[in-house]
Amino acid sequence: MTGLWLGGTGMIGADTLRLFLIGLPALAVGTWAGLKLFGKIDDAAFRRIVLALLLISGLSLLILGR
Repeated sequence: MTGLWLGGTGMIGADTLRLFLIGLPALAVGTWAGLKLFGKIDDAAFRRIVLALLLISGLSLLILGR
């Protein structure tokens, strides 16, 4: 509702909307993967996956310099 309100009042620009639409497929894939894996992995495996993804994210930030 907040997003609709801000978009309706013109506070969300076209650039933001374009970036949102670019990220929407990644959001859908992540949601789908999470729903498929829910209940199939134990807590330790989940923790390792999250730490690995954080490591990859941090390394990519260091390498790309952003």
